[in-house]
Amino acid sequence: MKVGATATALAFLALAVCLIPVPVHAGYLSLSLAQGIVGTNVTIPSVSGYGMGNYQLYWGETDQLIGQGEIKQGVASIAFIVPEAARGKHKVTLKIAGDFFTTEFTVIPSISLSVDQGPVGSNLTVAGRGFNSNESGIQIVYDGSPLETGITANNKGSWQSIFKVPASSRGQHTIDAMGTTPASEVEDKTFTVTPKIDINPSSGWVGTVVGIYGSGFANGETNIKVTYDGGTIKTGIAADAKGSWESNFSIPASAKGGHEVLAYGAITPEIDVTAASFSVSPGIRLEPVSGYLGGAINVGDSLWVSGVGFEVNETSIKVTFDGTLVVSNIVADAKGSWSDRLEVPPCTKGEHTINASGEITKASDIVDAVIIISPKMELSPTSGAIGTDITVHGTGFSANQIITISYDGAKVATGAATDTKGNFTTSFKIPKGKAGDHTVTVTDAKASVFSSNLSVESTPPPTPRLISPEAGAEFGFIGKTTVTFDWSDVEDPSGVYYVLEISPSADFAGTIIRKEGLTASEYTLTEDNALAKGNYYWRVRAEDGAENQSDWTNGQLFKVGGVDWWLLLVIALVAIVVIIIIWRFVSVSRRDEWK
Repeated sequence: MKVGATATALAFLALAVCLIPVPVHAGYLSLSLAQGIVGTNVTIPSVSGYGMGNYQLYWGETDQLIGQGEIKQGVASIAFIVPEAARGKHKVTLKIAGDFFTTEFTVIPSISLSVDQGPVGSNLTVAGRGFNSNESGIQIVYDGSPLETGITANNKGSWQSIFKVPASSRGQHTIDAMGTTPASEVEDKTFTVTPKIDINPSSGWVGTVVGIYGSGFANGETNIKVTYDGGTIKTGIAADAKGSWESNFSIPASAKGGHEVLAYGAITPEIDVTAASFSVSPGIRLEPVSGYLGGAINVGDSLWVSGVGFEVNETSIKVTFDGTLVVSNIVADAKGSWSDRLEVPPCTKGEHTINASGEITKASDIVDAVIIISPKMELSPTSGAIGTDITVHGTGFSANQIITISYDGAKVATGAATDTKGNFTTSFKIPKGKAGDHTVTVTDAKASVFSSNLSVESTPPPTPRLISPEAGAEFGFIGKTTVTFDWSDVEDPSGVYYVLEISPSADFAGTIIRKEGLTASEYTLTEDNALAKGNYYWRVRAEDGAENQSDWTNGQLFKVGGVDWWLLLVIALVAIVVIIIIWRFVSVSRRDEWK
């Protein structure tokens, strides 16, 4: 009985020894992950292999306590969350029953977004973790372009920046960050831009011209439409490369109170866009005297200003433009309505407000009507010859800006400036070039642009008349000859230049001399161009500064008859021989006479 009991006890003892945990790697700690970002959940597997009892888990060289508890039978693992720490390797230490087990965990940089979607202009917070300690010069990159710069991390490599979502098309956009820490180590975050519309003003009366601004639509999206209470009121709008667009419309007939304004396009459905609201209230409305509502409005244009909701038969009603009186002494009818006409006064490009008030109705009771003034310029005259002075008068440009005038894209004048109202008057001369229509463009430093056509005369100059050499004239005696050519003057408003051609053939197929750009109606050949003996033809054509060309004159024959030098030498030798013979004959005859 005692032997059996002893055997049983030894068996249980052996089993207990077998169940005592033995460290997997004495002194070395094994983690489920060797690297990760701040906030990563990391586990220590097979934790019972390190021992049993109370434990403490430490982080970094400062032994920051990040976990504690008790390891007992049945505990398979313990977990911890990577604390805020700078980029690089950090020590992780497990202390249990007086033993220490250590390893390293590599913190990699990361960024996080406060929200993952929103419209253009909304606030977005980007937080960085795991960057270098006290790292400076950090920048946030949006779709590859720096958006925020000069950010500095704290001693634990963390930082935060708040900015507004920049103009960008709908859909996903990449956000990254970099500094001394390379961008390749930071996982990109995706931010989804949602479409949005804004209107200005958001309240007014029927007929109020409202500016509408869209953002977050598709890149270059077309066929964008604006609806008001479900009815289409504006079409044919196109977004730019960043999905933004702007337009304006007039509030249609509608009851007092709030009304829904929406927009959608060929890609962006109406359901994706948050509606704007327009509140209809008593006020004034605008309507162009000519043209169509929503078209370009320029300085000098006439507008009908109508008021509703004023007091019955109210007097002393006046209209202001940007606060300046432009129309006065208006009287409302028995229903408190009135209408009058105003001319847009000199003003700069962009938004301007029109308001009204009366004997009883205050200006503060009326919602301003807003119009958008576009730049415009006029040419005087609108056609002319090369060198003609063209006066350029512009209105509706930006204030106090240097303007540049371009002719078919080439700068022809600069230095003139707009006044405080965006007006200017300057001039330029039509430069030398081809006849026909040309584009004159005026720009200022704030991107105000307007173009207009200028027509350059296309009438060719008259055909000159040949004067000298006359037909069949002969020149020359010895060697080559320089000939002087003369023809009649012609006139042209674009200036005249002449082309002279000389050829040995009547059809000028073998022209040997061609002189272009001659400003005088005569030309004398140089010694280098002197003509040898032979028959020649000459003709002239006139050209003006607009490249208009007259017809060629008929080719006219002249002759060069110079004697060759060798023949003159022979003649001279013969003459000398004859003189010698005669002299000898005379000498002999005289001697005979003396005898």
